[in-house]
Amino acid sequence: MKKTLIIFMSVLMLFALTSTSYVNAEEDSLTIGMDSDATSLDPRFVTTTSGMYITSQMYNGLIKLNKNLEYVPDLATFENPSDTEYLFHIEKGVKFHDGHEITAEDVKFTFESMLDPEVGSPKSGNYTNLVGAEAFRNGEAEHVKGIEIIDDYTVKFVVKEPFAPFMVNMNIGIIPKHLLQDEDYDFEEHPVGTGPFKFSEREVDQETVIVANDEYFEGRPNIDKAIYKVVPESSVGVVELETGAIDVLMSITNDDRTIIENNDELVLSSIAGTNYNYIGFNVTNEPVDNKYLRKAIAYSLDKDAITEHFNGSRTVVPLPTSSALAQEYAQDEEINQYEYSYKNAKEMLEKADYNDEEVTIKTSEGREELAQIMQQYMKAAGINTNIELLEWGTFYEDVKQGRAEIYLLGWYGIIDPDGYWFFHSEMTPPEGGANRMFYSNEEVDELIEEGRRTLDPEGRKEVYREMYKKITDDVPMIFLYSEADLAAYRKGIEGFEAAPYPVTILHKLKDVKIVD
Repeated sequence: MKKTLIIFMSVLMLFALTSTSYVNAEEDSLTIGMDSDATSLDPRFVTTTSGMYITSQMYNGLIKLNKNLEYVPDLATFENPSDTEYLFHIEKGVKFHDGHEITAEDVKFTFESMLDPEVGSPKSGNYTNLVGAEAFRNGEAEHVKGIEIIDDYTVKFVVKEPFAPFMVNMNIGIIPKHLLQDEDYDFEEHPVGTGPFKFSEREVDQETVIVANDEYFEGRPNIDKAIYKVVPESSVGVVELETGAIDVLMSITNDDRTIIENNDELVLSSIAGTNYNYIGFNVTNEPVDNKYLRKAIAYSLDKDAITEHFNGSRTVVPLPTSSALAQEYAQDEEINQYEYSYKNAKEMLEKADYNDEEVTIKTSEGREELAQIMQQYMKAAGINTNIELLEWGTFYEDVKQGRAEIYLLGWYGIIDPDGYWFFHSEMTPPEGGANRMFYSNEEVDELIEEGRRTLDPEGRKEVYREMYKKITDDVPMIFLYSEADLAAYRKGIEGFEAAPYPVTILHKLKDVKIVD
């Protein structure tokens, strides 16, 4: 199933990297099946789960999250001397895969490059709150004033005002300045990080190979090599898992789950996800530029039945149901949940002055069944629909470029209610972030910005409550459900440990072993 992410993807893939291959006796390696290829191996551009499967093992951030979703040091320890200042102390002696030691210069370069309009990172919006970011982006300054090198191993970040989600955005992989400054160096072809695994080779849309970093500062991984194999069809992936052609399968459907659970040679690993699935509208494209048509579609769908069908947990806001905050907002009567109502759908169609215009649902393999279910519900309400099934890369590009009316996607790694990346008007593609609905509401923008300035958790709750009331009234998205994170692996691989977020590096587990 294709899913897009705000920060990261499911941790379960990382369990795989702790193990010796079940099938390769001569070399300690592991083959991991995933349903689509990474669109980038540069952490500044990675926004899909497939990309994160690979790059989370090739790079380190300044910080990471532990299994309790707490910030802990990765490349650096940190302190917060004031509401607007953050100091990071980089561990000495950590080296990139090419042997160069990482310093404060690399950290400064990484974050400045994401703010550089010529680079075009979709994550730039996460750092515009830094002092001097606007002047730098406008070409009025050579550097970002709010990123200050104190010494070779210390960097200070200064934000313009208190910024609650600051630490969420600091686990981005650090990249080597000395390579990226060389205009002739193709970083996408030869990516270099500090992580436990190094890039080896790649055949686009086929497989990517990473190998152990013998000099990794936390200790060499327990395996020599990991192979990420693209297996677009889930049914094929299950067969390859059963036969031992792959060791781990990351893309699990409901049908897959039944097969796996009935196979004594396979193990299904499950944990509450930090994700949600949604129906997205490009609110600038006809006919769904009409808010009342979007409301009609929302009322026409039995979202509880859809959630149950896909073994999910119902969510009514852009937060995973594993979040207590999501449950709290679900009880708020002022946040429109669009409970299934044929009567309400018809009323909204009348307000929309709907004249049987065809509405196209774009999707890719993995969410085709959801599209078909939607089509039947919408037809019953009198909404004429068409499904356009596309190859993942084409579909994703169409969504980013605004060539969609309705599309089906999801978000991974949601741990903070900050909606800037998805709903702020500055975050529309291609220059912005992931507001692929091309949604714009000045009041929502103001509430997002207020929520970012509010450090008190209770205060943030109230701000975001107002924000979600307005967003759900505008219906740029229909929020559906969260799913458990699933991965299947062969029974001979033991020692995996579930975790709710994929930043924790699990390659050092010593109890992972192969049972003969």
